[in-house]
Amino acid sequence: MANMVTIAVLDCRCCGKCDSICPYNAIEKENKKTRINYDRCTGCLKCVEICPNRSIVVMD
Repeated sequence: MANMVTIAVLDCRCCGKCDSICPYNAIEKENKKTRINYDRCTGCLKCVEICPNRSIVVMD
């Protein structure tokens, strides 16, 4: 895992906002499900900040 934080996707509504904001292309869609590619994710949290549904969260 390249980042220092763990980000989880919970109950995503697939609005696509996180896809367009991630500067590292770490947001992936597969079978209408959103997942984080931890090899690309740097933990910048831009996806967490932009998610209107609070579906992308930082895990402790």
